[in-house]
Amino acid sequence: MSHTERVNFAAGGTIQLNDSFGDLYIEGWDQPSVEITLIKEMQDYHPPKNVSERLERVRFTTEHPSAGELTISTAIPSHNFLRHPFGGKGGVNVRYELRVPRDSRLVIHHGGGNILIDNVTGGIEANNREGDIVVMLPGPGPYSIDARSKMGTVISDFAGKAHVRYFIGEALTGVESAAHPIHLRVGFGGITIKEMAPEAVP
Repeated sequence: MSHTERVNFAAGGTIQLNDSFGDLYIEGWDQPSVEITLIKEMQDYHPPKNVSERLERVRFTTEHPSAGELTISTAIPSHNFLRHPFGGKGGVNVRYELRVPRDSRLVIHHGGGNILIDNVTGGIEANNREGDIVVMLPGPGPYSIDARSKMGTVISDFAGKAHVRYFIGEALTGVESAAHPIHLRVGFGGITIKEMAPEAVP
């Protein structure tokens, strides 16, 4: 079950995702709009008979109060839903695919799963309960990087100072730059910050 929509969006605006889970992919592009594809499917090899009913319980809402504000929220019932590792909810897998203006600011509150952000330079704040965060940034920056994992590793192609926390987690802080703040947090999982090759930048 999938749904795609496209909304006009001003340069430098803020996109917020609330209570998302599963796989989240965000790609920066040159269009003055946001393209949103939301996909729901059962993760079981032998799905139950009430597939449609269970998929409908996971609901998405989008709010676009102004040209430079967009909020995407995910709601699930608080009862009768078992929490699965790395983001599954009651046997439902969710995949978010977004194309956003490259200079957008991202604010992400992710309940579990993997996050991949590619070619977005307007500032990133991402919190993930469990799973990996991978951010691919055009070089050379500078970026103000503050990345921390409670139980996992932090790897970056950009300059920064690494700190080991509690012997099992890591943190990295980089060059101070108010223009390009990158603030990443993971409870259980890793963080990777990669510099994009020049030929990979549109």
